[in-house]
Amino acid sequence: MRDETRAYRLIEFIYQAVVEPDAWNEFLAELSSMLGGAAIQLSLRMPREIPNPDDIYRVWLDEAYHPVFVKHAIMGLGWESMDADLLRRGFGSAADVLPASDLTTRPLYLEFMKPQDLAAEWPLCHMIAMEGALPLAGVIVYRRENCRAFDASDLDLLDSLVPHLGRAYAIHARLCGALRASDALTEVIDRIPTGALLVDGSGNVVLKNRSAGKILSLEDGFSLHRGQPHLADPRENRAFRELIQETVRGHATQGSATGEVMSVTRPSGRRPFSLMLGPLLAPPPDTSTNEARAIVFIADPEGGQIGATAVLETLYDLTHAEAELVRLIAEGNSLDQVAAARGVTMNTVRSQLKQVFSKTETRRQGELVHLVLAGVASIQRGADAKD
Repeated sequence: MRDETRAYRLIEFIYQAVVEPDAWNEFLAELSSMLGGAAIQLSLRMPREIPNPDDIYRVWLDEAYHPVFVKHAIMGLGWESMDADLLRRGFGSAADVLPASDLTTRPLYLEFMKPQDLAAEWPLCHMIAMEGALPLAGVIVYRRENCRAFDASDLDLLDSLVPHLGRAYAIHARLCGALRASDALTEVIDRIPTGALLVDGSGNVVLKNRSAGKILSLEDGFSLHRGQPHLADPRENRAFRELIQETVRGHATQGSATGEVMSVTRPSGRRPFSLMLGPLLAPPPDTSTNEARAIVFIADPEGGQIGATAVLETLYDLTHAEAELVRLIAEGNSLDQVAAARGVTMNTVRSQLKQVFSKTETRRQGELVHLVLAGVASIQRGADAKD
């Protein structure tokens, strides 16, 4: 008769492992003990992912033999002839369809099981998930030499865990998908040249992109104070704090869906930062205050908006010199400043600008700057975004 308290503890470990993967090790250790010291392998590979060693948990099995197992899994473990539907519904053994004597002559036993002191009998198996016709996640339970034989109560215990393993795997797969989506979105906002900060219901920053981090590192009129955005100018800061409170409480003025805008004075005397604050989608009434409610965009007119000229060269068939000219103009430099920065004459600058107008089909500097900054040239590439 199985210990119900320990069985419930196994179920607790299963759901704990959804958010704390190390709990799978505790689950396997407890399950092994209840099965008389069985060796167990648990595979939790996610759909459409390359196999990852971190997705495999084991007890009483040597990790060094895993490549051997993989080799035989590719060639065929021997229990492929078993009914896959039955293995998805519960635990089964190839002993139901294959003789034990057949196992002892197989390379799987000779190269993987025997060296690890696993008994010469077919293991118990359960498929948690499949991808097409191939196993994706599952559990394999081996009896070890000199350990007691499995009995009907062991199989009952294992089968009682099947629905919980399936639910936990499904939840884990959804969480992994959400984390991948979150990582991808984070990468996207990190490539935007404008600083972006997400603010929660208490006014605290819950996420910021790299561009915002660069502006904060300047310590020039825009900072974080106790985790909240802060402007150096007291009058501007009071107005900004009021706007944040109105926005996160859902009382933003009409038309603010496009954002409230303001200039941020910089103690250095450089051109002010441009700031826009807007609400995110209205959260449900019971949403916690630590979820993002508003977004703050902040731009440095003197910051480099074009990280590399190679994109400009490719998009508009510009020479390197012409692309460098466009980059400097887009950053707000006058033609005199461009000439001085590049060490060329004004005639050279004007001649190159004429070529740029022709290639980009623009007529004025303002039109050229808008074309460049509104296009993909201002989006940072992966390597550039991490600088």
